[in-house]
Amino acid sequence: MHIDLNADIGEGFDDSAIIPWISSANISCGAHAGTEEQIRTAIRQCKKAGVAIGAHPSYPDKSNFGRKLMLLSATQLGDSLSAQLQYFFALCAQENAVVRHVKPHGALYNHVAKDEATARVLLKLMQQLCPKLLLVTLPDSILAKLAADYGIKVISEAFADRAYRADGSLVPRSEPGALLSPEAAVAQSLCISQQLPLQLSEGQLLLRAQSLCLHGDSPDAVALAKRLNQALVAAGVRICAVTSAADSDTSVSDAQSDGVHHAD
Repeated sequence: MHIDLNADIGEGFDDSAIIPWISSANISCGAHAGTEEQIRTAIRQCKKAGVAIGAHPSYPDKSNFGRKLMLLSATQLGDSLSAQLQYFFALCAQENAVVRHVKPHGALYNHVAKDEATARVLLKLMQQLCPKLLLVTLPDSILAKLAADYGIKVISEAFADRAYRADGSLVPRSEPGALLSPEAAVAQSLCISQQLPLQLSEGQLLLRAQSLCLHGDSPDAVALAKRLNQALVAAGVRICAVTSAADSDTSVSDAQSDGVHHAD
């Protein structure tokens, strides 16, 4: 068994403490959070630690941390995402760092998963700018289903620290219980990594995911990353970055073949 453990970073939080425990990172492109120095530092630290690097573009909305839907035209959204990705790719090139994937952030992540027009804006842009990069999104989402039409390969993702409903949707952050306690997050992650159904009050939910995400801006992010890493390894789950996104035969990086990053 193996799973990718990813976190959103480059957003002004304690990246240096969380990076040792993850296998891939989604680094802000500056539109929702993060200064250039914070983004550069995250890139450098991931490169040094052997953590796979991904671009984390968003709606251009720092006041709401990119977590509020913005009603942009296709042209406006495309121009913003193009500028973000090219900015991020340029920083990575300057740091001699390899980019592996793209993962939308916040409200954009949720919207492209269910809105075809918005999904096509992102996919068309990736086809033009970075067709060989992997795309991280929800399994069975509209974005995931459309990606093949553009030659984009997908990594299916589930959330370690967010509560789910029986239909596979996330409990909105505005509702109680949307963010899981560390204990519940570990239990949920173990089920997902071992392809066991989640036991929810409304029924069971089986999530098939190649990658588990935890949010770097949550108060318990660092402690949860360490705890998740150790619990997964103890259960015999190898933590490693996805390097190709075949549905049934996922390749993994050898950079973390022992299954764990070790922190001091």
